[in-house]
Amino acid sequence: MQVTVEATGELERRLTITLPGSDFESKVQERLRSMVPRIKMDGFRPGKVPYKVVERRYGSAVRQEVSDEFVRDSFRDAIKQESLRPAGMPQIEPPQLEAGESFAYTVTFEVLPEIESVKLEGIKIKQPRAEVTDKDIEGVLKKLQEQHIEWEPMERPAQEADGVTITYHGSIEGKPFPGGSKENFFVILGKGTTLKEFEEHLIGVNKGQELTFEITFPEHYGNQELAGKKASFAVKVISVTAPRLPEINEDFAEKLGVKEGGVAALRQEIKASMTRNLEQAVRDRVREQIMDGLLVANPTTLPISLVKEETSILLEQAKNNLAKQGVNPQEISLDESPFVEQARRRVALRLIFSTILEKQEIKADQDKIKQRVTELAASYEDPEEFSRWIFSDRERLSEIENAVMETQIIDWVLDQVEVLDKSMSFEEVVNPQISSAKEKVQD
Repeated sequence: MQVTVEATGELERRLTITLPGSDFESKVQERLRSMVPRIKMDGFRPGKVPYKVVERRYGSAVRQEVSDEFVRDSFRDAIKQESLRPAGMPQIEPPQLEAGESFAYTVTFEVLPEIESVKLEGIKIKQPRAEVTDKDIEGVLKKLQEQHIEWEPMERPAQEADGVTITYHGSIEGKPFPGGSKENFFVILGKGTTLKEFEEHLIGVNKGQELTFEITFPEHYGNQELAGKKASFAVKVISVTAPRLPEINEDFAEKLGVKEGGVAALRQEIKASMTRNLEQAVRDRVREQIMDGLLVANPTTLPISLVKEETSILLEQAKNNLAKQGVNPQEISLDESPFVEQARRRVALRLIFSTILEKQEIKADQDKIKQRVTELAASYEDPEEFSRWIFSDRERLSEIENAVMETQIIDWVLDQVEVLDKSMSFEEVVNPQISSAKEKVQD
């Protein structure tokens, strides 16, 4: 086998692979002869069809079949011989299958960039240091109260923060419009869930009151068919209710699933949950900093084919998410450009991580894999059944192994770089937007 390699770009390679034509012809003839005993054809006894007849009938298909095998096997041997690492699917120019000539074809593909070693210079990690305080726990309790608000009927005019249940019918120029009518519609005044101008007409209404008013839809209203138009609404007030926060007591704790221990046990569960969230948020922040640092310290040319492939995956995931939200798949049309940068980031990190795994000879820690499966299984009704389900499927287990190896890579990098403690509050750690805004103010 003769192989010539031509660099047609920074990462693109063009291989010309030549095999003796006699080898190809011999394989074709061997395949055809092996078929003779099995061929049944009118006018001939079973297994007695002449070779020439079999060749005329099946020769073309067999030549293509053997050609595919030759290409597959020789390409695999060629990239091994030339120490090439293809990225993405190769583009093969089919060989010309003329009898007696050499079996030659060309194949074009990109190769993975050579990363001799992963550089860590300049990477500094700010590791958050935070704890769950009593104030943090009180904040969660307050949110739980708000999630379980009880609405008390009122015999007074509606005011800000009240809940008003109404039935309304809207029209534009005397004609109803799609979505313009609702029965028993509940709106919290001042919450901003409906148009501000609409809510303002409900301040001061009483139970049983009927009223008519006009509003003008904003110019940039989500429904363009209504944007900028004036609409008339006929409204009937069904009820006016005021919010009442439930007391934090044993009944409240039970309602949240704490059967024993009352409020004290509820606080303990909240703290334990917040602590787990905090630890995960710290890991996520450190992980993101390490990834950002690795990308800055190790710029590399990326195979276009891998970026396109990853972009397609992200695009398909976005479409599936929209479909799950009820959007008609036939109506989904997304521009791929917003996904390209994320795809480039993923491909670059995959190459860097792969190099670290290879150079540092990191293998998936089996104990950590079992620990990870146990952690995941703990949230299921039958943890043992879940664990068996994971370990029984190679693909599912592979996802766990990849996650564990990524954690091992992050830990390895963390041991090599400078780590600075950064004092933060619980909210700043778990809500990146808060800490980001604070950093901008400090800057």
